[in-house]
Amino acid sequence: MNIVNKKSLLVLLLIVSMLIPDPVVANNLQNQGVNYRNKYQPMLDNLVSKHIPGAVLLLESKRDRFIGSAGFKDLEKKQPMTSDIVMPNGSAGKKLTALLIALLAEDGIVDLDAPINKYLDKELLRQIQHSNKMTLRHLLNHTSGIFEYNDAGEYAFFKAQYAQRNKVTTDMFPLRFALNQPADFEPGKGYSYSNTGYALAGVILERILKEHPSKAIRSRILEPLEMTSSYSKGVEKHQPELASGFFINDEDPSFPTPLNVWVDTKNIIGSTATSDAPLASNVNDMAKLLRAIVRKNNMVSEDVRTQMIGEEHLVESRGPRFYRASDFYYGLGIWVEEINGRKFYHHGGTEFGYFTQNIYIPEGDISITAFANCGVNDQCEEAFQNFTFEVLDSFLNVSPGI
Repeated sequence: MNIVNKKSLLVLLLIVSMLIPDPVVANNLQNQGVNYRNKYQPMLDNLVSKHIPGAVLLLESKRDRFIGSAGFKDLEKKQPMTSDIVMPNGSAGKKLTALLIALLAEDGIVDLDAPINKYLDKELLRQIQHSNKMTLRHLLNHTSGIFEYNDAGEYAFFKAQYAQRNKVTTDMFPLRFALNQPADFEPGKGYSYSNTGYALAGVILERILKEHPSKAIRSRILEPLEMTSSYSKGVEKHQPELASGFFINDEDPSFPTPLNVWVDTKNIIGSTATSDAPLASNVNDMAKLLRAIVRKNNMVSEDVRTQMIGEEHLVESRGPRFYRASDFYYGLGIWVEEINGRKFYHHGGTEFGYFTQNIYIPEGDISITAFANCGVNDQCEEAFQNFTFEVLDSFLNVSPGI
């Protein structure tokens, strides 16, 4: 054999060796999925209790992907929970409303920093204190000072919602509980989480678009992102079918629902088409939405991303932070939290019968999305929050107590 042939043979052997995976490497790659499932499925199983009927967890990273479910999606029929379940996402859907408005602002259709009197009639404006100083940005980053509609009376909003649970209600329905109420502060002078701000933003959207915002949400966001299991609840066809959600009143005899009885809230929450909690989705689609806002892609421009989560537009926040020592800010529909130099983005949502947590960590391209079919119950919420924190911290590895 001549030297040229020897060289050719060596090259061929090298190529073949590259094509055949090293046994150790192959085993490691295979075990990554097994390790995720072995670690997180038992955690998910243990979450289910007499206070949490069922739950779903999605984990996606550069390393692996895991989706699991536990418990029941229907208590009466004892139907097992499935990982493709579609649930109302509560306030986790605020990022959807904020994204639509940021897209419209990029097109010049709305101005985030113009007074809202540019978009609303005087009759409505005079029922909102400081409306002449209020902007869409104030409404979306919770610095408007507008009264929180859930604070009106003793469960006044939910009682009204419960009384017409089979009738679709849009943004003016919750907004009327906040009209002619004193503001918490002048716009831009403080921070106070407000569902009312998003309801009012929804009213503005409907008046500008001359139709319910759900149509623009579908054409501008859901379809481009291929969120095929998502819809605006109440006003769009519930396909896939909306999952049951379960609420148990275990402490208040004056509440509309009976004591210590699980109530299926699907018809109550599913008929509410409001911009502070607009979306029904599965865990895959929720992860896709947050990731698209945070990470570079062809659908969300850098200008839109800057308006929503750029440092120059963040405000200091209070609320459901994961770490006591973190830097904690709010953008438009998204919390930005940083601990030990590691930044992550999140927004959860709770409604009667449902709880969602939606987290994205850019480092490692990690998505964490979890659903539980319970909500607005202390024991349900505490256990679910502890669970999502444990999952998050398994990736960030922050020291205990921080």
